[in-house]
Amino acid sequence: MKSPKWIDSPLAPAIVIAICYIAFFVRLLETRNGDVSLFVIAGGQNVDAAKVPPELTVIPEIGGYDGVWFYRLAINPFTRVQAAHGIRIDNPPYRQQRIGYPFIVWLLSLGRVAWIPWLLVIVNIVAASVMAAFGGAFAKKYGLHALWGVIVPLYPGFVLTFSRDLSEIVAAAFAMGAIWAAASRRNVTAALLLTGAVLTRETTLLLAVALAAVWLADRLLRRERRIGVVMFALPMAAYALWQLVLAAVWGVSPLRAGVPDRALPFVEYARFLGAASMRRDHQQRLYFLESLFLAGVVITIVLVWRRSRAPLEWRLAWLGYLALFSILPHTIWLEDYGFLRIFADVFLVSAALIIPSSAPARWFTLITSASLWYYLAKHLVLVW
Repeated sequence: MKSPKWIDSPLAPAIVIAICYIAFFVRLLETRNGDVSLFVIAGGQNVDAAKVPPELTVIPEIGGYDGVWFYRLAINPFTRVQAAHGIRIDNPPYRQQRIGYPFIVWLLSLGRVAWIPWLLVIVNIVAASVMAAFGGAFAKKYGLHALWGVIVPLYPGFVLTFSRDLSEIVAAAFAMGAIWAAASRRNVTAALLLTGAVLTRETTLLLAVALAAVWLADRLLRRERRIGVVMFALPMAAYALWQLVLAAVWGVSPLRAGVPDRALPFVEYARFLGAASMRRDHQQRLYFLESLFLAGVVITIVLVWRRSRAPLEWRLAWLGYLALFSILPHTIWLEDYGFLRIFADVFLVSAALIIPSSAPARWFTLITSASLWYYLAKHLVLVW
């Protein structure tokens, strides 16, 4: 008996991922007493509980997290006021440069603030499913089953970002779509999707930089040009224009407002791994597993580097992301919400190299990432 055609279509991984994220959401919502606004993690000195919209629950004993800025921007993504609706944006130009996720929520909310807490979650679930669909379409470009598309949205760090209404899932969905479109020679589609990624999370600009570098090399060496100028020019132009707009509004550019600290390559990771390897308590054991996962992804790429059929641009992007990840400062390694959020870029491009490589590499990546995804999801349900 033949399997239905949709089993080997991008719809299949999308359905699988939708089920996974909806199940996780339902369980996590139960532990949060059905209050979806708790995903925002509103609290701290920048939140005035007496002035926030009535639909938002403020947790007084915590310092809050970045989801509160996405919630605030979803009320008005083009705000020019630092404090409104009981929420003060700590670094307006830096926060507002990541406008993609809250802009989508704002459009869907139709001005109804009460819908925003639900939409922040729903958009992330849909984005994870769309990411899987693009991943499945990308796998099929290399003659593989579409279900391999589940690898990217089962990245363990997305469990953490999903639980706090953050933008990494939406950015990765746009970026995965751009990678598929580039492989399909759909220049305009790739440009539009990559522009969406850049305006959702600025770190995805490195994908455009990699595309530009390969385009320039092809032109100088007079090789066949696979990459259209629009693929990297549009996202770069959109990024530059948005930076100028925010600099004019706030008096400082996001680039200057959010300059990160740096460390020597892999020094902080080595220190983190050394401390976590002591495994004195559950937190250290968890961090040890996560640090091994990071190393496993990098080692897998090294092993399949020559066998992967991925083009040069994604190899360059991977090297760039790994270099940036290697110099993360000590402050990022204080908790997994920090380093797993940033490693999402590395993992996304790693998947673009691993999927068109070997079956053992694909299975290893799928099993390790899915297992840690499930473990973190279960852990969050239990500890909330």
